[in-house]
Amino acid sequence: MKIDIWTPLPPTESGIANYNDTLFGVGLEGFDIAFMTKADDTFRPDALQVYQLGNNPHHEFVFNQARARPGIIEIHDFSLHHLITEVTLARNDKDGYARFLKESAGDTGYLLAMKRLNGHFHPSLEFELPVLEALIDASHHIIVHSKWARERVRMTQTNVPVTLIPHYCLMPDDEGISTLDRDAIRQTYKIRPNEHLILSAGFVTEPKRIPWLIEALKLCYEKGHRNFKLVIAGEAQVPHLLEGAMNFPDKSRVRIMGYQNERVFNQLFLAADIVPVLRWPSVGESSGVASRALGFGKHVIALDYKSFADLPDDLVELVPLTSPQQVIEDMAEKLIEILKTDPGADPKFEARKAYAEAHLSLPVCRQKYINLFRQLV
Repeated sequence: MKIDIWTPLPPTESGIANYNDTLFGVGLEGFDIAFMTKADDTFRPDALQVYQLGNNPHHEFVFNQARARPGIIEIHDFSLHHLITEVTLARNDKDGYARFLKESAGDTGYLLAMKRLNGHFHPSLEFELPVLEALIDASHHIIVHSKWARERVRMTQTNVPVTLIPHYCLMPDDEGISTLDRDAIRQTYKIRPNEHLILSAGFVTEPKRIPWLIEALKLCYEKGHRNFKLVIAGEAQVPHLLEGAMNFPDKSRVRIMGYQNERVFNQLFLAADIVPVLRWPSVGESSGVASRALGFGKHVIALDYKSFADLPDDLVELVPLTSPQQVIEDMAEKLIEILKTDPGADPKFEARKAYAEAHLSLPVCRQKYINLFRQLV
C-alpha cells in the first residue's frame, strides 16, 4: 500500500516539515511511504496522495499539486490566505489574488480583494477568510487536528469526509532525556530550587503575545510573588516585542536566550514548571509547544480559543479571550496560584503525562494514521 506525502522536510524552517519527518520519517507499518518535497516530483499513480497544507511559501508546491490532482488534504492552518498573498500580491499578481478570493468566497471574496487592492485592508482578513473552500470541495478526504477545524470544514462542505487526528506530543523518552536529570539541568541554567521556571518556547512573534505575559508577571511581582524566572527561548522576528522583558523591574527574573537547538529545547522543557501558550490571532493551528508541555507534565496556560480549547480543561489553565487587560489580569491570577506552591510539587504532573501518553503520544497518533490510510485504501 503506497502513500505519497507532499510536504517540505527539514532543514526547511517549517513546523509542518518537522511534523511529517517525526511522524512518517521512520516509515509507517504496512505502508510504502514516499515523500514528495518539490514541485517536479513524480507522483505514483497507484498511491494515495496526501497533501500537507501550510500557510507559508514553503508549501506553495503542495498547494499547487493539491489543486491539480485532488486527493487527501491535511489542514494544519485553517487559512491559506497568507500563502496566497505571498504567491500573488508579493509578486505583483493582483489579478491572481482577486481570482483566488472569488474562487473561495464568490462575489464577497472578489469585493474584499478589490477593497484590499484599493488600500482598504485590515490584517484580520487573512485570519478570517481562509481561501480553503475550493480545495475542501475538491478533496476526497480531510485530516484536521482540532474539533474547531473539523467544524469549520463541515460548515464549508457537509459531504466531505473529515478525520480528526490530534497533534502528537513528544515525551521525555522520545527525546532520549531522563526525568532524573531535572535537578542537574536546573542547576546548569541557574534556576534556584524555590523558583518556578516559566518557559516561552519558539519563535517570538506578535501573535505569541509575549508582552501580555510580561505584564502578567509584573502584576505577580508587584503583589510579592517573585519566585519565578522567565526564560524566552526563541528567535525574535520583531525585536521590539522583547522590550518589556529587557526592562523588567528585576532583570534577574528574566533570561532571553534566543534560538536554541533541539537538545537545549528539551532540557528547558524538562527544567520548566509553567509553559504559557498565548497565540492570538490564530488560523486554528494546533500548538506543538502545548502538546510537548503536556507530554513533559508541565503546567500549560493557554487562551480558551479555537484549537486551544481542545486542551483538557481539568489539566490545563484556560484563560478566556476577552480584552487584553482582562487576559493579563486573569493570567496573573492563575500564575499566582501556581507560584504559591513549591516547584516540583505539582499534583497534576502525572495526570498530564498520562493524558498525553493515552491521547497524544507518537504511537497513538501513528496508529490513527494507519487506521485511516487502511480505510482509504
